[in-house]
Amino acid sequence: MASCSEIYRINNQSILLYKTINWWYDCLPNEQYLLCGKTIKCTNNGNAHIEYTQSKSVLKISIREGLADQLSIFKNCDGCLGPSSLRCIWDNKKYFGNGKAAPMNDLNQFVFFHIDKIQARVLKDIEKDIVFIVEGNIMGLMNDGKIALHNTGTILKRCPNNTEKKGDRFPITVKIINAMTEEIIAKYLVNWSN
Repeated sequence: MASCSEIYRINNQSILLYKTINWWYDCLPNEQYLLCGKTIKCTNNGNAHIEYTQSKSVLKISIREGLADQLSIFKNCDGCLGPSSLRCIWDNKKYFGNGKAAPMNDLNQFVFFHIDKIQARVLKDIEKDIVFIVEGNIMGLMNDGKIALHNTGTILKRCPNNTEKKGDRFPITVKIINAMTEEIIAKYLVNWSN
C-alpha cells in the first residue's frame, strides 16, 4: 500500500491543524476572529480505493482513511439553511466518458454511473496517484473541535457574517486529481439547502 498523507494549509501556509484548533480554543477574545474568512485547504494523497461493479456499470472512488476529518463541511442542524450535499460540476470525459456522478452527502465515497470497464481500468491503474483536495473558508470552530466551513449549527466560536465583506456563503469545493498529470478528474461544489 502506498503511504497516505493529509496536509492542511491556511492561506497556502502548511499548518498542523490540531495545534491551530487548540490555539483557537484558548486564544484571547481580541484574537478569536484572526482565522475568520481565511482559505483552508486539505490535500489527501495515496488514500484512494477504486471499486467497479461491471454488471451495474458503477464505479466508486472511496477514501480509505477518511477525508478532511478535522473540517466540518456539512450542516449538522435539521431545517436550517446550510451545506447539505456535493454535486459534481465537472467530470473529465477522458476518465468517465459519458458517465454521470451521483450527488454525495459525505466525503468518503464518490459514485459514478454508466462507466465502462475500460474507463474503470484506467482509474484503477492510477489509484495510488489520485489526490483529493477540499477547499473552503473558515467560518467558525465547531463544538466538536472541527473547523467549520459554514456558519450553521452549534458553533463554539462563530465568525461574523460579514467576514471580509463576502457574507456567510463561501463556496466549498472538492477536487479529485491525477497527481501524475495534474489533471482534474472531477470537481464538486457544495449545495446549500434547508
